[in-house]
Order: sequence, then C-alpha cells, then structure tokens
Amino acid sequence: MPPHLSIDIAIDSLTYSHHVVGNIAFVIDFYDYFPGQGWSDFVAIVLKWWVDSCRALLFAPLYETYSFNFMDGPIRITAKRVTATEVELTFVEDGHAKTPMGTVSLEELKDALIKATRQFINAVDRLGWRNEDVETLRHAIKVLHTS
Repeated sequence: MPPHLSIDIAIDSLTYSHHVVGNIAFVIDFYDYFPGQGWSDFVAIVLKWWVDSCRALLFAPLYETYSFNFMDGPIRITAKRVTATEVELTFVEDGHAKTPMGTVSLEELKDALIKATRQFINAVDRLGWRNEDVETLRHAIKVLHTS
C-alpha cells in the first residue's frame, strides 16, 4: 500500500514580522515528519517554491526530478517522476539522499499542497497579516489548482 502524504503547517506556531514564520513539514503515514516535527521556516516563501515544483512535475517527463526546498538548512525533499501518475520522494540532507520516503501519486502531492496552502492563507487572512509573499502564494496556488 502506498504511503499517505500530507503537508503539516502548525497554524498556532505562525509569527509575523517581515515574513510569516512557522512550523512546516512533509508528513508520511501521519507520523514521519520531514525534516522533523517542529521545523520552523519561512512558510509563504517555502510553500511558493513547493507550488512551483509541483506544477513543474505535472508537466515533467518521466524520471525528471524537482526539489522541494527549505530555506533554513541544507535539506530538501526530491520528487522524481517515476510513472505518468507517481513520484518517488526522498529526504536529502547535505546533498546526500538520507531517507526514502516512498512513492505517492502526483495527484496526492498536489492535493496535499493545495490543502496546506489554503489552510495557511486562511489563517493569515484571519490574523489580518498582509505581505507580498502571501499575495504571490495566493496567486500561485490558484494556478496550481487549475493545472
């Protein structure tokens, strides 16, 4: 059975100064957090990068690899298109493949990203926070949703 994928943003961890910072991670099978539970990063910026990578994967040829980068630290998650509908996820640290995360459907990756991004944008809107990063992300997620 393929692993379940979600993207976790701890809404109660969000803070705002010039950028929105908070805990963000890929989650496999509800309990394996990559890079780790409590990883803090620039959420709007990172999500925008991930949306761009996901959109590129939708149109990528087989065996093309895209990175889902984090701003802080030399870590990323790579997604390699292995079939017309599936990607293989790997956690990479310091340039070396560290942990295979499993093969998931491209649609599941897209849906997880859309869901997490919408939850994040809704939280930011409720808090009344406005900045260019969030507005750029708001546009990008609309484009991904229609892709």
